[in-house]
Formats: sequence, structure tokens, C-alpha cells
Amino acid sequence: MGRERGYAYFLYPPEKPLTETAHERLATIAQHTEMGAGMHVAMKDLEIRGAGNLLGGEQSGHIAGVGFDLYVRMVGEAVRTTGPR
Repeated sequence: MGRERGYAYFLYPPEKPLTETAHERLATIAQHTEMGAGMHVAMKDLEIRGAGNLLGGEQSGHIAGVGFDLYVRMVGEAVRTTGPR
């Protein structure tokens, strides 16, 4: 672990109200600020968006960039290393 702490500032135009989804995402980030909390944030985001189209651009980016076989191996490795908590 590094000794430096990172910060993020989320800016939005005050004349445009945030959606309920945006509020939910920001609340999740605010509740999970400890080191290693990224998995909690990612799982909540997945819950908000839904698992849906795992291989589509909306969920996984452009699979063509790494190829299907490598992508499947990477997903399998991620599942094995993180596992259920």
C-alpha cells in the first residue's frame, strides 16, 4: 500500500439536478472510503446497472481490444481471485 491518499472531486452543473441513480452512486462512494473498498463500489454499480449484457460494450468495454479468449480467461481469473465474500 502507498502512503499517499487519493482524492476525487465530482463536479456537476448546479442548474441540472442529479438523477436518483447518480445520488445512489455518490452515496455508495461516500459510504465506502476505506482502502480496498473498490469492490463494494463496483458491486453496487453492477447492482444499479444490472448484470445485463456481460460481453457488450456497456458492461465490459470493447472486447475486441483483447479478444474473446483472453477476455474469458481474464474474467475467470478475476472471479477466482476475488471469490465470494
